[in-house]
Amino acid sequence: MPAKKVKSQKVTSDLVIFILGPTAVGKTSTAIDLAKKIDGEIISIDSRQIYRGLDVGTAKPTLRQQASVVHHLIDIFDVTENISAGAYRELALETVAEIQSRQNIPIFVGGSGLYINAVLKGIFDESTTDPKIRREIRRELNEKGIAALYNQLLEIDPDTALKIHINDIKRVTRALEIYRITGQPPSRHFQKQDRRSPFAYRIFILNADRDELYRRINDRVDQMLTDGLVAEVQKLIAAGYRGELEELRTLGYQEVLVYLDGNCSFEEMRENIKQNTRRYAKRQLTWFRNQYPSAVWIDVTKHSDPGAIVGLIQQNLISSTTQSPG
Repeated sequence: MPAKKVKSQKVTSDLVIFILGPTAVGKTSTAIDLAKKIDGEIISIDSRQIYRGLDVGTAKPTLRQQASVVHHLIDIFDVTENISAGAYRELALETVAEIQSRQNIPIFVGGSGLYINAVLKGIFDESTTDPKIRREIRRELNEKGIAALYNQLLEIDPDTALKIHINDIKRVTRALEIYRITGQPPSRHFQKQDRRSPFAYRIFILNADRDELYRRINDRVDQMLTDGLVAEVQKLIAAGYRGELEELRTLGYQEVLVYLDGNCSFEEMRENIKQNTRRYAKRQLTWFRNQYPSAVWIDVTKHSDPGAIVGLIQQNLISSTTQSPG
């Protein structure tokens, strides 16, 4: 069979594959098809799919999809738990070792930049903390809003700021806390760390031309609303998780909260989610280009058949030299 030929020539269990790309570009379906052909197991590298209860709004793989291929790091924490990039890295490396022990191939799938870099390049020790400074930052957040704090981070550490979404309260405030405690921006600490990858890997970034990507995003949002995004948020609120939703600042959920509070119409909410998702996708693409110049980009607009995209990835895995640790 062709799949066995591909694996025997190049794709070994020592290799780790990353399928990245902007939201709604088709990463999940591509990764599942690839995993079936090369004895792969999927590791979600999404900072929100790791939480239980955030299903529709994070486009989490369906139960059928999860049953078709082994998935990891999905639905393992409650939304009340604060998971750092460093903690995710530890879980991810343990999962890679577990998959490779079965002689299968780990396939990371997602688009959370901070988590991707944490896995590939490491992250500095986050043990440093100061309750007084944390309270000061929280007070500033309540008085000035997250945009003001994000602008502070842009001034002191633009490298870190570009890796964090403007509405990611936890990571923006944590970065400012590190700076105020140590007197150095987080990126400076990060540069001091051993940035060698712990394994050989290949990165594939799926993309589409702007019109096609925006069409997919709009369709994705419409489908989420049809699938019950509003009901999902209402259920989380009823369970007492509104505070966590506000702190997570997850795209889609925040716009629904505004709607449920009566501050916009249903159609306004729909358009706000679409517009904010398109902006987020643009930021993701910029970040990928800056961070991974050696990645293989695949334009899904030119390949309507999902099998053709998987075929391109397999061909590249056979013909290209893998990116080794270092």
